[in-house]
Amino acid sequence: MKFIISIMIAIGLMASPAQAQWKPNGPIKFWIGFGAGGGTDTQARTLAKELEKLKGWRIIPENKAGGGGTVMAAQLKKAPADGQTIGLAINTTFDFATLKNDALSIDDFTYITMTAGSQTGILARADSGWKTLEDVAAASKSGTKIVWSNWGALVQAGSEVVGEKLGIKVNHLRMKGGKATLNALVAKDANLAWGGGIQRGLVAAGEVVILASAEDKPLVQAKDGKTLKDYGIDHYFGFQFLLAGPKNMNPEAREAITKAIHEVLSNPNSETRKFISKQYPSAPVLIAGKELEDRLMTNYNANKALLKK
Repeated sequence: MKFIISIMIAIGLMASPAQAQWKPNGPIKFWIGFGAGGGTDTQARTLAKELEKLKGWRIIPENKAGGGGTVMAAQLKKAPADGQTIGLAINTTFDFATLKNDALSIDDFTYITMTAGSQTGILARADSGWKTLEDVAAASKSGTKIVWSNWGALVQAGSEVVGEKLGIKVNHLRMKGGKATLNALVAKDANLAWGGGIQRGLVAAGEVVILASAEDKPLVQAKDGKTLKDYGIDHYFGFQFLLAGPKNMNPEAREAITKAIHEVLSNPNSETRKFISKQYPSAPVLIAGKELEDRLMTNYNANKALLKK
């Protein structure tokens, strides 16, 4: 009898972690920091659908666009920390937009996981004849007006850094979102633009060229091209998508959500993974926990130094 009881206790102990696994007590609010129809929106809604299928959780996506994700972040900061309200934005929402911001701090959130990275580069139309940033610098010095289309304050600051380094006089054109930024280039409202990955189809069609990578390595579609570091600019202007929750979020919820997302994105047949690989194009970026927190703080300090220049 004692032997049987011991076995039953052992089975109970082995079963307890599964029984204790976190489950939401109701629907999960999945807030999206950008507008409907864009890459962030598509990624979020596809991921929500696959998480529902995998875990049986009810997930309700909702767009809360504005301010490069800060409209969503301001509301997320005040949400319950029970794991049932999460938000998808990009890292700059947290490690750049919180600089000189009395309403938001980088410490106001629990960082869950990254999902994907960008393919950020400096673009020009193929009919410009420009193939490198040296070509742009030569055109600027010859009197060509350089209008640089961008989607936000960080890449606009990047334009200034590049311009100062290479002697390019920059005129800024601020657009709402990456698609609008690229459209301004194609429509000839600008002759330079930042692209985060949405340029893939136009580059493949030969309508747009990549002059330089703003990532830490050449872009997939310009493997032999230069990076900004090759020009002596030691700052990366690429971005990553990430999920966050309110500060002091339930750690069991954080772990369960992280594992579920990683399981979805590690599956080569996942719709979300296929979308990420096609859109940016890159493999999912599954960085979580302390590594994610450390990376964001490194970015935060680098961006702070950039703004002082």
